[in-house]
Amino acid sequence: QPVFQIPSHTVHIIMFRTVSSLLLGTVQTASPSFSFRNQQRYFHQKRNSNTKEIFSVVTSTSSSKTKGDYLQIHRRQMALSALISTTVALLKTTMTTDKALATTKNSLTDEEIYELQAVAAGAYNRQDFKKAKDALTKLIENEPESASWLEGRAQVLVDQKDFQEAISDYTRCLEIIPEKDLGAEARLRAGRALAEEGIYQWEPALADYNRALELAITAGFRPDPYVLNSRGNVRGSLNDWKGAKEDYEGAFAAFQSASGFRNGNSTTQRLDGAIYARSNAALATAELGDTDSAIKELEGLVRRAPNSSDVRAALAALYWEQGKRESAEDLWNDACGLYFGCAQYKDIDFVRRIRRWPPSMVSKLENFLQVR
Repeated sequence: QPVFQIPSHTVHIIMFRTVSSLLLGTVQTASPSFSFRNQQRYFHQKRNSNTKEIFSVVTSTSSSKTKGDYLQIHRRQMALSALISTTVALLKTTMTTDKALATTKNSLTDEEIYELQAVAAGAYNRQDFKKAKDALTKLIENEPESASWLEGRAQVLVDQKDFQEAISDYTRCLEIIPEKDLGAEARLRAGRALAEEGIYQWEPALADYNRALELAITAGFRPDPYVLNSRGNVRGSLNDWKGAKEDYEGAFAAFQSASGFRNGNSTTQRLDGAIYARSNAALATAELGDTDSAIKELEGLVRRAPNSSDVRAALAALYWEQGKRESAEDLWNDACGLYFGCAQYKDIDFVRRIRRWPPSMVSKLENFLQVR
């Protein structure tokens, strides 16, 4: 089967394990290199280029590749959650933003369409989701049967935490795309599943993730590691930790063998994805009762992921349970001294509801914190 790839023009931002991390606002990444600021820098680079590209979250394969090379499913979360992946480019036009938003004609000119795309892209990049939604809504009103604009708005609605509206837009997209476009259906189902996670609809989300992965295989692609990891999250929420572990390990293997996870010469994104999937697998292993194997896996990740507070907090909780008090304290202090610190892990509600550690791991961390 062809190797799964992420095209070089796509920017990925790695966040926590679930879409519910959007409820917090600020999230942790393995390193600051893939922050929203990095996306903004990319955006302005594209703005100053001579290439016109549209605001798009709907491309399933890179135009520079032959169909069948890989399936690109855009994600908003991964790594201890799911990964956001969005391509944003601003078009050069002469019309002002205010003029574009004031457009009320039923039939837009090409210039007006390009400007509304530019407004949507610029607003999205600034996290002004209301303005991005307004611009995309005008494009939808001009082309009601365009799945591109509907999917773009669905992406914005997820970021705006309007999950139910996002589900409606994704569902409408699925109704109007060509039946034979398996890549588009897979991508849309993965997007809808993400929105369903946002309102804790685990069963519908699992069904959509299952279908997205089935479609990828039917179309001749390898499974998307982001979607595998996300399905693992949902399985864990349904208390199927054995299935969750299988998905996390599958995601780890897929990241290890994948190519194209680059930003310039950096492979940080691929490595982060692999580390987070492996960390999730270790947590699932602990939940299944194999503490020794979980500790061994986390010890390896401490060496591979020097910036991960999450891995250190988990290992500290396991060490504490085994009576390795000094080692647990050292790891915790290391976590607190990292770029992202340990403050979030002092909040058990965050660990349980947002980070979604398995129940037994939440209890172990709580025991450690109570004694401290």
